[in-house]
Amino acid sequence: MAPDKAQQLGHDLASLATSISEIAEELKAMGNAAHGGNDEAEPKLEDQKPQIHTLEEVRGILADTASAGHREAVQALIHKHGAQRLSDIDPSEFGTLIVEARAIQ
Repeated sequence: MAPDKAQQLGHDLASLATSISEIAEELKAMGNAAHGGNDEAEPKLEDQKPQIHTLEEVRGILADTASAGHREAVQALIHKHGAQRLSDIDPSEFGTLIVEARAIQ
């Protein structure tokens, strides 16, 4: 495996692990609330740091959406964010872009 590919794979796996951890914490908090448990011991979602999304992560999600038959909608999202191509979009908008792309599917 090429060093660049291995580095990218490692980065992607770390990002995935972070996402899984965040989802697990949210599910635990929801379970506590549903059972009347005291969720004061659980960290509040507002107190957690926002997840940082990478260009590669966003590119993968948009590619999946486009290949599912929504190519025009993906292009419209990119244009909506004031860009002609994904790499021109400010990384601070990646989270919003992911939410919008997932809403298409």
